[in-house]
Parts: sequence; C-alpha cells; structure tokens
Amino acid sequence: MRVIYRYIRPLTVVYARGTGPYQISCREAWARMGGWLDQRQARSRIKQGYGYFRDNPKLTAPELLRYDACVPVTFGLDPEPDTGIGRQTLPGGAHAVHTHVGSYAEIGDLFSYLHREIVPQRGLSLDYERPFVTIFLNDPSITRAMHRRTELCVPVFPVRMPLSSNDDDAGHVGNQVSEDLTWGRLAG
Repeated sequence: MRVIYRYIRPLTVVYARGTGPYQISCREAWARMGGWLDQRQARSRIKQGYGYFRDNPKLTAPELLRYDACVPVTFGLDPEPDTGIGRQTLPGGAHAVHTHVGSYAEIGDLFSYLHREIVPQRGLSLDYERPFVTIFLNDPSITRAMHRRTELCVPVFPVRMPLSSNDDDAGHVGNQVSEDLTWGRLAG
C-alpha cells in the first residue's frame, strides 16, 4: 500500500452534518450537501469534497458519531444554518495519505488498516486529537465507482528530520544559525 507523508493546510468549508454510524451518516450528509449544491447550481464549481470524521468510533457510541460532508467556500456559497449547512475551518497538519481508487464502500476498512498496521510500521504516531479526513477527487454523480479517487488522510504527529549535509561541520553551523535566529543576531 503506497502511503505518503503530507502537510494539509487548514481549509474553510461549508458543511452538512450527519449523525449516527459512519456508514449511514456519510450518505445522509452527502445527500444533504449534494441537494443544497444542486439547488444553487453550484456542483460544477466544486472540484473536491472533504469528509470529516469528527469522532473516534472506538470511544464514541455509534448513534453519537458525527460526520461532516464539506466543500470549500467559494463565491456564492454561504452557510445557511436553517437548511443544515454550516461553516467551519478544517484543521490542517501532518497526515499519512493513501490514494484509493475504487468504491467508497472500502474506505472504512482501509482507514482501519492504515491506522492499525501501516502508520505504526512507518514509525509514525497517530494524532488522535485531529480527525481522519477523506478528500474526494471526483464527483461521484459522474464518475463510475471503479474510477473514483479518494485520498484517505490519517492525522499523525509531524516527523522531525535532521538536515543532511556533506559537510562534517554542518551540525555546528546549523546550531549556530539556530542560536543566532533565536537571539535575533543574524546579520543581514
């Protein structure tokens, strides 16, 4: 399974929330969001959708799980709380990302495999304070299930990587630059 490590920027979105087991709440939320977009003839302007799994199913009762179907805020798409459409900013951060091609029915099992097996094997640590996110790269109303592309994003703690250099004295130079920046002594 191919997994990359990527920083995802925070993103302001409009969203529709579904509550209950994720298999049901995902469909409910996307049905509401799709209907709302269709009423505004805005579906064609949306290039990506975001699924926001707000709760850990191991710690939260199934009937209390919350899922948000999200699309980026664009001109003319304003939240309408009376119709169940809100506005929020999805948190950014480091993620282990796998691009899945195929049916959405496999997403739950793939997330489980990623977080139980793949992420620990790669030496990464899960960040349970942030939600799992799906990034839908195709419009499912015009893309056959076997061709749908979805990025499965598992939140992880950032990896600290040492700077590499061919210079044997690179560690000393890097430390001095860091100290100079800390104390504001870097000459211009």
